Amino acid sequence: MKFYNKIFYILFLASSASSCNKQLDLPPENILIESQVVGNENSAQALLASTYFKSYTAIRNYYYMSGDVATGISVTLATNGFISLWNGTLTPTSGLVQTLWNNHYSAINETNIIINLIPNATFSSAVKSRLIAEAKFVRALNYFFLLRNFGEGALTGNLSGAGLPIQLVNYSNYDPSKNVARSSTSDVYNQIFKDLDEAAESLIDLTNATPQVFRGRAQKTTCYALASRVALYKRDYAKAIDYSTKALSNTTQYVLVSSPALVFPVTTATSNIPLSTELIFAFPVSYNSDIADNNLTGYFSKTAIWPDPIFLATYAANDIRRSAAMIVVGNPAGPVTRFCPSKFSNPFGRNHLPIIRVSEIYLNKAEALVRSTNSINAEAISLLNAIRQRSFPIGSKPAPFTITSFSSVNALLTAILQERRWELAFEGHDKFDKIRTGVAPNTFLTNPNKWIYPIPRREIDLTSGQITQNPGY
Repeated sequence: MKFYNKIFYILFLASSASSCNKQLDLPPENILIESQVVGNENSAQALLASTYFKSYTAIRNYYYMSGDVATGISVTLATNGFISLWNGTLTPTSGLVQTLWNNHYSAINETNIIINLIPNATFSSAVKSRLIAEAKFVRALNYFFLLRNFGEGALTGNLSGAGLPIQLVNYSNYDPSKNVARSSTSDVYNQIFKDLDEAAESLIDLTNATPQVFRGRAQKTTCYALASRVALYKRDYAKAIDYSTKALSNTTQYVLVSSPALVFPVTTATSNIPLSTELIFAFPVSYNSDIADNNLTGYFSKTAIWPDPIFLATYAANDIRRSAAMIVVGNPAGPVTRFCPSKFSNPFGRNHLPIIRVSEIYLNKAEALVRSTNSINAEAISLLNAIRQRSFPIGSKPAPFTITSFSSVNALLTAILQERRWELAFEGHDKFDKIRTGVAPNTFLTNPNKWIYPIPRREIDLTSGQITQNPGY
């Protein structure tokens, strides 16, 4: 199966039924076409590829921007539309929030087609089981990104807040009686865990897949890894520890490499850039042949987004993550005072989009261990040391932390969160890590109501207010 944007298929939905056909007693064409798509193994695989690609489309546009621009790890121009992610000026009529909502729910709808209709297909049961399991992972992934961006209380511990409309049935045609109100944030979290648990039960970690397939499609470990982050955000630390432990159990195929620079090598290649063994899940952009399908070339050009020099100065002098191996020149024609992270340094814009890495799972587990035990936890310190020590060259490594390095539980948590900020910089985590730990993203974004996005006005109007607006909008 070729990757994401190499798969093109046409689902003639309601548009097909809008022709001048007078045979009004015919069954809706969209139902017939959907059944045909999932009834054939090749077209069902193509539909699954589409769900991954639509997820990538939603995440690449706003995931990284919102996570790092909002806290100042990355800088953007005051005239750039993404400044609204920093100062909280998004409105319910913003095209940005409508596009984000549409892209995620479009992917969810296609996963629902797979989950609900493939059981009736006649091809191999093993193939059907894997497709359904992958679709559940993709559905969980999209609901998670939607929840943390739009869910009331999703990051602040208010599990009774208004979450999202949970759509588990594929769309057939517009019917107001089928409108779904927003379920509680707790119910959305539970649905995400349910999908990930069921997907993990059906999936294995493939041993004979090519790197782009293995790390670009859901495996058993992929499900556990995403669940570890979801549990951390939900503040269910026992679950976060359990999922992290499971995600770290495959030490053959998912490996914390010896240097962070090896995860994101500087390259000028146009295709088939290797995927590091540290990537648990990534969108393998370089394996697509359409060079227009780029990935955050704004970082390379340094005119739309670039690392904040003040943030870069917070790294220790010998830290590889601020060295020339990972903070590079970028476009030589761009502003010489600005730099580009090697995570997005390809001049052709064809680097992979990392979503989950082994290093994050180390830090997820470390934080959850400290919070769940309320202690200066030795295992947590060992996990923290693994990330910190590999970030310095041989001969310049700092002394490892020990239990006596920390005067309090809060001191250890501060060290873990700071390491997380350095390690995952420019990967879209920082805003959400700040909010879930009770810290305003920046001095202009102190109103907690603005820490999540407004529900698109169109969704409220289409449902006659059955989908409600977030407070403060």
